[in-house]
Amino acid sequence: MAPRGKAKTSTAARRQALVVAGMHRSGTSAMARLLSLVGGALPERVMDPGPDNPLGYWEPWEMVALDDAILRSIGSRWDNVFSVVDSDRAFALRDQFLDQAKAFLNLNFGDQDLMVMKDPRSSVLTRFWRQALDEIAVDPVYVIMVRHPFEVAESLKARNGTSRETALLLWTSYMLAVERDTRDAPRIFVDYGHLLNDWRGVLDRVEATMGRILPNRTAEAAAEVETFLSKSHRHHEADIEALEQPGVWPGAAKTYAWLRAAARGGAPSTAPLAKVEAELTALEGAIGFAMVDMRRELDQLPIAKAEAAQAREAEARATFLLEDVRREAETAREYSVRLHAEADQWKREAEAERAKVEILRESVALREAEAGILRSQLATARAEAQALLDSTSWKITRPLRAVVRRLKRG
Repeated sequence: MAPRGKAKTSTAARRQALVVAGMHRSGTSAMARLLSLVGGALPERVMDPGPDNPLGYWEPWEMVALDDAILRSIGSRWDNVFSVVDSDRAFALRDQFLDQAKAFLNLNFGDQDLMVMKDPRSSVLTRFWRQALDEIAVDPVYVIMVRHPFEVAESLKARNGTSRETALLLWTSYMLAVERDTRDAPRIFVDYGHLLNDWRGVLDRVEATMGRILPNRTAEAAAEVETFLSKSHRHHEADIEALEQPGVWPGAAKTYAWLRAAARGGAPSTAPLAKVEAELTALEGAIGFAMVDMRRELDQLPIAKAEAAQAREAEARATFLLEDVRREAETAREYSVRLHAEADQWKREAEAERAKVEILRESVALREAEAGILRSQLATARAEAQALLDSTSWKITRPLRAVVRRLKRG
């Protein structure tokens, strides 16, 4: 990242804040980054780039959160088409938030001499932030971005799905509010196309309005600016005549015509803007309460969606668990069938073994019976042999048997 700011604290004059203002999608991010590259100090903690702004928002998340909190406190939000009336309502509650605002400024900028502040929401909270800056002895210089409302509408449609009619009311409310609340402060209006085509001329006007030189207008910074600012990043472009077509709210066309003239250095009368603001204020008085109710219902949608998502997640978990139980039951059933089959097989094998054992027992019994007969016959033979040996005839014939043995040997 380029240096956040090189100017040292001045003791001769109060510090300054370059406050980049204007409607969302109007080039405020590009302007904030440009001012930081030539020496302005960005906040210490800025939001990360996003899909709709890959080169960075260059706005601090703490400021965004605080602005959202202030708007909620008065029943509004960033996309309130009647936000032109939010400034006075928020200023009436300033004591609730000023300490937070000053803490944010001191924490993020310290003693920087030239600050760069940017959050489009602050465009409808200008009076509040002017007092916060004044209480820390910082003078604001407003750089107000002007972009064709149709281009803003197309960008909002791509990012948020916002209708053109809603975007025109919203754009007009933002631009009327910031113009009205900065009339007595140093300011310039910058056309987005002019910024892309002649950023050096824009910086010359900034310096003239500040009454001082930007501290880092160097060749190196210019090269980085050329890389950062590219016309290819402008995805939507509209002609001034497009606002004159039937069906387009004239208040947006009148406001844009005034702002274009101011961006070219003119000083047109603010009377037409006052009429448009009166029209918006009257419309807010007629349907504003209904809009608050609608916003309240819209605020509940994320909760309802979250609850629905939780219910779907719980249902999915239950379905998964049920399926898991079913799989386990099927596995158990298959296992039971297999066990029964194995048990039947084991039973058959056991019966066969028992039959074998029975056959072996019969065979053993038969062999034992035969052995008994043989033992009986052997005992009889032994008895007969012993009787023969003990007989008189065996004894009388002993000499004769001896002679016979000798004759056999001879």
